[in-house]
Amino acid sequence: MKVVIAEKPSMGKDIARVIGATSGHDGYMEGNSYKVTWAYGHLVELAHKTATNKWANDPLPLSGDFILRPKPDVAKQINVIKTLFSEADEIIVATDAGREGELIFRYLYYYLECKKPFRRLWISSLTNEAIKKGFDELKSGREFDNLYFAAKARSESDWLVGVNATRALTLTVNNGEVFSLGRVQTPTLAVICKRYLDNKNFISEPFWSVFLETEKNGIAFKARYGANFKAKSEAEAIRDSITNLPEVLVKTVETKEKKEAPPLLYDLTGLQKAASKKYGITPDVTLKICQSLYENKYLSYPRTGSCYIPDDVFATVPNLIKQCKMLNITNTNTSFYDTNPTFSKNCVNASKVADHHGLLPTDNIPDLEKLAKAECSIYKMVVCRLFEAFHERCIKDVTNVVITAGGYDFNAKGIVIKQAGWREVVKLSSKEREEENEENAASETEEEGVNLPVLLAGENLPNKGIEMKEGKTKPSPLFTDATLLGYMETAGKECVDEHEREAMKDCGIGTPATRDAIISNLLDKLYIIREKKKLIPTEKALEVYNIIKEKAIGSAAMTGNWEKQLLDIQKGSLSYDKFMYDIEEFAKQLTSELSTVQVNIKSQKQAMRELMPLCPKCKKQHLRLFEKGIGCNKECGFVAWRSVAQKKLTDAQLIALIEKEKTPVIKGFTSKTGKQFDARVVLKPDLTTGFEFDNKK
Repeated sequence: MKVVIAEKPSMGKDIARVIGATSGHDGYMEGNSYKVTWAYGHLVELAHKTATNKWANDPLPLSGDFILRPKPDVAKQINVIKTLFSEADEIIVATDAGREGELIFRYLYYYLECKKPFRRLWISSLTNEAIKKGFDELKSGREFDNLYFAAKARSESDWLVGVNATRALTLTVNNGEVFSLGRVQTPTLAVICKRYLDNKNFISEPFWSVFLETEKNGIAFKARYGANFKAKSEAEAIRDSITNLPEVLVKTVETKEKKEAPPLLYDLTGLQKAASKKYGITPDVTLKICQSLYENKYLSYPRTGSCYIPDDVFATVPNLIKQCKMLNITNTNTSFYDTNPTFSKNCVNASKVADHHGLLPTDNIPDLEKLAKAECSIYKMVVCRLFEAFHERCIKDVTNVVITAGGYDFNAKGIVIKQAGWREVVKLSSKEREEENEENAASETEEEGVNLPVLLAGENLPNKGIEMKEGKTKPSPLFTDATLLGYMETAGKECVDEHEREAMKDCGIGTPATRDAIISNLLDKLYIIREKKKLIPTEKALEVYNIIKEKAIGSAAMTGNWEKQLLDIQKGSLSYDKFMYDIEEFAKQLTSELSTVQVNIKSQKQAMRELMPLCPKCKKQHLRLFEKGIGCNKECGFVAWRSVAQKKLTDAQLIALIEKEKTPVIKGFTSKTGKQFDARVVLKPDLTTGFEFDNKK
């Protein structure tokens, strides 16, 4: 009898139906010589033999003396699995085909001290065809030992670095708060804080640009002098020397054809970045949506770091495109595929596919009207990228013109699109096109072109005027979800050290499957907050950054190098033991450093109390926020209630009420007659509250 173990009940039941195990039992399905059971994600977790909840009593550093223990409230399902494993002739592992899915099974397998042989179901989608094919091509479980060792090393190193560093700093600060640090979390926090401080402390400086305007055959255009000037007088000198010239000379005209390959398929990080920019969907939500679409058989395995597919998957692309065309997604042009039998192979490269290929829709096409709005948006993005990725190239003529006047050279660039290719698939709105152009100009990845007439070298053109424009230097913008994901993905590019940069060229901070969780973790721990789309560090985060900014735990290069080593373990080129030895040595050094830092950090509660306004009644005590309002804890008894006319005031609105004696206009109050109205809440002279209306009624 064969026992199949899946990662979740829904996935287990899907597999059971395909292989004929249709008889339901408590915790498993049975039939056709199979019993199919399931976990609920991690049923077993990593723990330490000697660590206690009394941090001050545990000597640091804690070493890698680990045990496995069941998570709370899962004993019943573990017992079901234990019984089935004991009865099995063979176990088939059907957890997610990735590092964490492997760890879910192995931790459970070793916790139960199971010795039964096991094979691996390794599939990239949950369609019936993929499951059937996967069962026909089951792999030896031992082929994935290195994947398990990489997963085990990740789990244990996160525990060792995180727990030792967190305890050491928390005990050193000793202000009643926990100061959480982590192997991946802390370098990510460090780059957010550094960018914020650089932005905040940036001193903007003016500069001047000079433009020459001319025309031919009724087509006017501008050419720009190559350099900006810090001194206004230098720009004025060029302007004044050219202003009275009647003509300018076309010095050179150079036209080159540029062929722009179609974009690659999305990997998870690429999709998260795009969804954040286009729809404001946060990375963690994007992953949840992708996982749901995967479990409903609409999408291939989402936790992928590859943008490529192998040849056997490419063979399915024509039929996949044919089916996806029937969705008739608005704002897309797929007429190319009606007559063209050729497909671009730009993203076909088996050597660049690791565990899973780039994101693709499956041939199980959903009814878009039945998907939730965000699900539909994400699904359409993947489908549109499918259409783009296998389309033909975009071909442009790029013309560079040099115009000379008074001994100064001015440059103009024009672009003529000869073949739109993949760029005609998605029809962008004018606003989206404008945003894309701004982004491309900022990143210097795309030429910014003007409409040029046909020009010949050596010809004279009329001087239509010289223009000076003043600009100001700008700091690097604050991180958003999208730009932070991009930084985490390519962190190695910013390493100054050549060896570090080379070590990190194929990895960054975290992995595609974990980067959203890192950002969510920083938000949950109140290290960062979202203001619109921007990620802003809190005061507590900046205090932590001040402590760790010169230490290795705050280094993106170090955590990126660790990610590379985990990949090396997975490939078999580095041993688990060597990696963990280095991690334990690092934990010892880090613990020693953090146990001796000199810090005097106020607790968040204390800092908050000191920032609160004084009581307007007794004028002695700082007010306190609480669930039902804001008030004084002295005997004066002042209080302003949070709930006003069926509307709850926020903390900021309550503080404004005290400090400014009125709030901003608040929308959505409800009168006693049930009518909605907008108003300011004001603090009256007798310290009761009332309303103020803009129309003074």
